[in-house]
Amino acid sequence: MIYYEDIGVTPFINASGTITTLGGSLMRPEVLATMTQASRAYVDLFELNLKAGEFLAQRIGVEAAHISCGAASGIQLVAAACLTGTDLERVQRLPHTRGWRNQFVISLVDAHYYVHQGIEVCGGKLVRVGSRTAVTTQDIIEGISPQTAAVVHFLGKQTREQLEKVVVAANARDVPVVVDAAAQLPPRSNLVEILGLGASAVVFSGGKGMRGPQNTGLVLGNKKMIEAVGLNGSPHSAIGRGMKVGKEEIMGLVQAVDLFLSDTDEEDLARWQRQATRLANVLEGIAGITARVAQISELSPGIPRAIIEFRDQDRSEKIVHRLRSGDPPIVVYRKGNAIIVDFMTINPGEEEILEKRFVAALAQA
Repeated sequence: MIYYEDIGVTPFINASGTITTLGGSLMRPEVLATMTQASRAYVDLFELNLKAGEFLAQRIGVEAAHISCGAASGIQLVAAACLTGTDLERVQRLPHTRGWRNQFVISLVDAHYYVHQGIEVCGGKLVRVGSRTAVTTQDIIEGISPQTAAVVHFLGKQTREQLEKVVVAANARDVPVVVDAAAQLPPRSNLVEILGLGASAVVFSGGKGMRGPQNTGLVLGNKKMIEAVGLNGSPHSAIGRGMKVGKEEIMGLVQAVDLFLSDTDEEDLARWQRQATRLANVLEGIAGITARVAQISELSPGIPRAIIEFRDQDRSEKIVHRLRSGDPPIVVYRKGNAIIVDFMTINPGEEEILEKRFVAALAQA
């Protein structure tokens, strides 16, 4: 077998969380086994997409589901669905949308402009509201017009309370609300509750909290919306054909969701709380730093993380460098003069390595 090291790539301990550029999360052995089994047979992809969606919708407890090629492509497919509905002629005409309801009200608070670009690729016209630091409910509602095809809400950057108000206003104008909740698992209740608020579709990453294949996403919504999403996606001859999801990834995500729902938030949170507390206790008392456990609203709210704050920002930069350049490399998230350690992506046994390397790096610095 050829490994990462054989092509000059060095694996690392990921203490930053389920970040796409760091590989998302790691799949469970059962997911890998399911994908291997799926690779050994031919199936009809049209049928597989439909049946996988039906299975997941029933397992989760929602009206309909579709597996996309990551969360970003899920948003793009939902945007296409909002433009075309189930009209096959419109599906074939994308991205040409002149004369249609083709505007998408979208805030500027999320820096991931590929979401903006994906909607525009489908023929959507963006009505950007708010600023990079804040958007008010009134900003969003005032952006809605007779030409609005949908409102996009970034859960995490925008609050659930704001979503509730926007849904009421948008639904009164017959405008669907699309929720980007890529990293908002756990809590598992988000799988059902966001749609319960009245959103027409919600999109999650398959390769973050659910620990499925990194190039999968999960789109949940009402049947009409999900049917339109499927018509615009692969393997149909449509704008989403290039965002292919293979039979292996489809079955891998089905298995991952089933495992995810078999566990509980309480078990996960208790484990992360215990690990974060242990690291904070080991580091507390070292001169020049303060170690504690806290939740950070903009980083998957509700998840406990170890926060190591430095009096000297230069020292925090040196620690990040020493951890990254050591053996094994450890990647942590730094914000200002604080290092934030996320245990969602720490494998069993790695917390001991993390503690020793932190103590050593602090001593050197």
